[in-house]
Amino acid sequence: MRTKILAVLLVLLCVTLPLSGCFGRMQEDEPFSMPVTDEPDSLDPQIADSNAERLVAVNCYEGLMTVDENGTLLPGVAESYTVSDDGLVYTFTLRQDAHWALFSSHEELLGENYAETFDSTVYAEDFVFALRRAVDPQTASPDAYLFSAISGARDIMAGRAAVATLGVEAPDPFTVRITLAYPDDNLLYTLCAPAAMPCDEAFFVLTGGRYGLEPGYTLCNGPLHVYRWTEETSIRLVRNDDYHGARAVKPASLTLTYVENAEEIPERLASGNYDAAFLTQAQVDALGDTSDLSIRSIDNITLSFLFNQTSDSLANENLRKALVTAFSPDRLSTLGEDVVPAEGIVPPYCTVGENSYRTARGSANALAYDESAASAYFKEALLELGASSVEIEVLCDEAYAELARQTVQAWQRALGVKFVATVRAVSASMLQASIADGNFTVALYPLAADSSSTAGFLESFGEDNLFGFSDAGYRTLLDTVHENAGSFSELQTACAAAEDYLLQHAVLLPVCYLQSCFVTSADTSGIYFYSSEDYVYFINAVKK
Repeated sequence: MRTKILAVLLVLLCVTLPLSGCFGRMQEDEPFSMPVTDEPDSLDPQIADSNAERLVAVNCYEGLMTVDENGTLLPGVAESYTVSDDGLVYTFTLRQDAHWALFSSHEELLGENYAETFDSTVYAEDFVFALRRAVDPQTASPDAYLFSAISGARDIMAGRAAVATLGVEAPDPFTVRITLAYPDDNLLYTLCAPAAMPCDEAFFVLTGGRYGLEPGYTLCNGPLHVYRWTEETSIRLVRNDDYHGARAVKPASLTLTYVENAEEIPERLASGNYDAAFLTQAQVDALGDTSDLSIRSIDNITLSFLFNQTSDSLANENLRKALVTAFSPDRLSTLGEDVVPAEGIVPPYCTVGENSYRTARGSANALAYDESAASAYFKEALLELGASSVEIEVLCDEAYAELARQTVQAWQRALGVKFVATVRAVSASMLQASIADGNFTVALYPLAADSSSTAGFLESFGEDNLFGFSDAGYRTLLDTVHENAGSFSELQTACAAAEDYLLQHAVLLPVCYLQSCFVTSADTSGIYFYSSEDYVYFINAVKK
């Protein structure tokens, strides 16, 4: 009898407390944690560039539109929108209950009675000011090119602001009108990017140039807001109680923990210290038992030989062509039977619009394996360099050392005794540091796409790339990519031309595609990412 009574009470308890965790059910109002490997310089969304900065932006701010776990567009601050018949004018109607999160850290800047004296409503003019900042060259927003289709944007970004007016206006406090110079099929997704997040001009001016440098100088309107920033340690985000979007905010908080040594992340994730992280496939395999983890694999990495063109020898195009044409895809057998040679630089994860760029493109126009051609390129390189021989070192992760060694042997066989190469295998963190410092000649490196944008991936080979490549011809091709952002078919063609240019000039040698994995604890649900490793959303996060 007592057993039956206890059973009935237990059932009643689970009915009355549906999110209490009975039988492992998920519950809201829980804290979450995720590691980041970079220390932010600022939490200003218009200039967000690093992984940590963008993670803060997509969780603490909300643009006109947002996306769900399937990449489906959802209303953000805009509750509705219309598009003109010619596709050039977008008109957004804002909901009137969108508010900035105010808390005690704002008292220093806004005064003791800040809650009563500061108007916390998010207005249309906040988006107008934000987009003007995003395209202003003085802001130096890394995402400025995304807004190229907006009328006047290209002139402003080129420094011709005196003859241009940006096509963004606020006809009334809750209407934003965006006028384009040419149709942009991707505009609504672009408005989900950090640089398109709203910015209150009055607050921005009050910060006196310190906007985003600490929580009290940051104004957030998203599901979470910045509560505490402990430099070199963590950033703590907490639920924005003034958020009234279409979706309820389920987590109580999110802590982004700074981890200097990325090699520590897999074990900490497996032991429950973190709720989500991106790992390489090799790191996942090394964990062994992953039954307590949920894993989503994405083909977003191109393992490549990078040629450091700040080096006198590798600045020579004929030497690079010699190395490219002396590489045989047969060497990939060292990585396993299932490895498929790269069809180009852009990995399969990248898209143009909603379609895979790689699937639509197929193989790029790369230099073919040809040892006799490699020998001829090398002889020409020696003449141009005025050298009797060339000596290089190949830097690589220990996991790919055998592939590097076999490649070096093939290069030496094809190029002869005047070519000398060695291999130095290091840890993943040391490889990353060496690449960042430019301290290498040739490196076998997993080149990851930061987002699913093919144009964005090709942009990473422009100025300030990892290997000192600077070329006016390629910059012109990138301009064409930007100019064709409004038409997916034309953008596909422009991206193909840019990819072929890199391959024909032997800027790098793509070898094969690898996977990275978005890993979450099996005790959590609702954490998702869209497009990029930088865009991980926690609004729906719950846990046991």
